[in-house]
Amino acid sequence: MATTLQTTPTGFNPFFKRVSQGEDRHADIFAVCAMLTNKSLGDIQRCAEGFGVPRIGPYYPFCTDELVAKILIEHGLVATVWGGECFHFDELPDVSIAMIEYKSTKECGRCVLFHRQRMTDGKVTPYVVDPYPHSDAKLHLRVGKSELASLTPSWYIGVHQAKPSAKG
Repeated sequence: MATTLQTTPTGFNPFFKRVSQGEDRHADIFAVCAMLTNKSLGDIQRCAEGFGVPRIGPYYPFCTDELVAKILIEHGLVATVWGGECFHFDELPDVSIAMIEYKSTKECGRCVLFHRQRMTDGKVTPYVVDPYPHSDAKLHLRVGKSELASLTPSWYIGVHQAKPSAKG
């Protein structure tokens, strides 16, 4: 009989639901945008195409913080520019697109969604949702500081709700 490791606290329900990047090795940032907006990967890719990103990659040169900001503002969210280098999830805003496995020689990494979920009982639970489809399924959601210790963020984009526009 196979055994599986329990990787989430009993009863933990993450606010953001996982969207896989599918077989597109460059779609991690789009999958994270889909998680943030509760849209499909296809919806986000079509939105990106509307901003000039080619339908078929490689399109990673287009995936700048400016593009992410444009995509997210279309869905009522505001994104910061890429934050400075970081080394721990404690350094990130409560909701962030975090780059992990960054290789400075190639200036690339892959993106995950980080969320510091605040519970009604006052507890704070940090977790990461990983869109990468080829890792073990138990690594798609990592909950708690001990689970996040095996990941090192390098860069991040903070995300928050857009303020409602004043109607005049």
